[in-house]
Amino acid sequence: MTEGKTIEEIISNHEARDASLCRVFLEKNIDLTDARIIECHFWTWSREDAAKLGEALKSRGFEILVQRPAAIAGDPDRWNVEAAVRQSINLTMRREFIDELVRLADSHDGLYDGWGTRV
Repeated sequence: MTEGKTIEEIISNHEARDASLCRVFLEKNIDLTDARIIECHFWTWSREDAAKLGEALKSRGFEILVQRPAAIAGDPDRWNVEAAVRQSINLTMRREFIDELVRLADSHDGLYDGWGTRV
């Protein structure tokens, strides 16, 4: 579910956000090559799509942390899927990784909403 944007626009938006995050990490002297827990965030609009996305993520080595209704007023069908993987920030910010998650989410009528990590 690309919400009116092309896959390329979504990927470019993630790349721009990641470039800003990278500057913050570098200012804090975070080693971008260290493996760490990366939490990736997704939205879907049905229980079935959330379950299928979760299975697809598990098959790629992710641990599913959350898979439940998002409880957003005005959007009762939205589901929240959060998945963790151990890898570097550098790998997480690579276009290939972003592309894979954007397309994977889209193939399950979902949306990749980005990632986070503890520093």
